[in-house]
Amino acid sequence: MIKKGSRVFIVGDEALSGLNFETLQTPGDDSHYWIEDVTITNAKSLQLLSAKGVDGPRFEEKRILLMGDPAYQRDQYAELPNASTEITNIANHFSVDRRTVLTGSQASPEAYQRIQPGQFAYIHFVAHGTANMNVPLDSAVVLSRNHDDATVYKLYARDILSQNLHADLVTVSACYGSGLRNYSGEGLVGLAWAFLRAGSHHVIGTMWEVSDVSTPLLMDHLYGELARGSQPDAALRSAKLSMIHSDGVFRKPLYWAPFQLYSGA
Repeated sequence: MIKKGSRVFIVGDEALSGLNFETLQTPGDDSHYWIEDVTITNAKSLQLLSAKGVDGPRFEEKRILLMGDPAYQRDQYAELPNASTEITNIANHFSVDRRTVLTGSQASPEAYQRIQPGQFAYIHFVAHGTANMNVPLDSAVVLSRNHDDATVYKLYARDILSQNLHADLVTVSACYGSGLRNYSGEGLVGLAWAFLRAGSHHVIGTMWEVSDVSTPLLMDHLYGELARGSQPDAALRSAKLSMIHSDGVFRKPLYWAPFQLYSGA
């Protein structure tokens, strides 16, 4: 019933929030992933279907906040060997005056709060992430330790809510960025949910562990599409299709399916 080329909004509840509909197989002899036929966005409300988009500044006029490749303690979190590559690839899509890059010891929760993230159209994290099943607002992006307090190194979902955001897209390139616990009417509550609640229009979160090797390729393609004027849903789909149609192991859903686009406004 849904024609090829359609935009599909999934308003899932409870367990359906943990399913990536892009991975469903189409029927027939030419069976393939549904993502090859449609563009899918996870929505919080049916009101989104009637909302009209507002044209904003061109891509080259928008600013990005890039945070990642933190300085981890070896006894807690493993280094991310390709985090710097991902950050460099993304930064190259923006002019020097349109990008703010915080890496190493500069990529701390304190720095995020101090930088006033509401001024950026894009916010991108490259770090480890944690999802808390019992207390979802304790889900966090794991960053570098604060200079004044070595015990503070996580940007918690509850802290994200304290900042008003206006971002077109927040990308949490970390494991379990979507969250683990479902709430009726809210779906998965975690980092992605928190960024939407804070005011972001779209958030890319992850449903399980992601590959540090394949993710930089996917993200480079994503921002290349955004630079060409694509909307976040079409840009992410294009990045995924480039992996699906590749000859290597990255064509498997393990590498591209954990990334989900969530829309909130």
